[in-house]
Amino acid sequence: MSLHEFSKDLAHLEYVLPLLERGNPLSIPYWRQRVTALEAQQALLPDGTKRVARLLKLFNEFERRSVPAR
Repeated sequence: MSLHEFSKDLAHLEYVLPLLERGNPLSIPYWRQRVTALEAQQALLPDGTKRVARLLKLFNEFERRSVPAR
């Protein structure tokens, strides 16, 4: 994956993920897979690691809220 492709993918995911709280046209696992796929290239951008980690944290929060309390 090139730097340009990584940057473009990361920006797209940063835009899309906050919208998932309003309604999810695709499944959370699909979007998590998209972010997880970027982990291998996160060092391409100086702040890539931080941005990918932030997106994965959002997923953890989505999943925690969507699991019913026991």
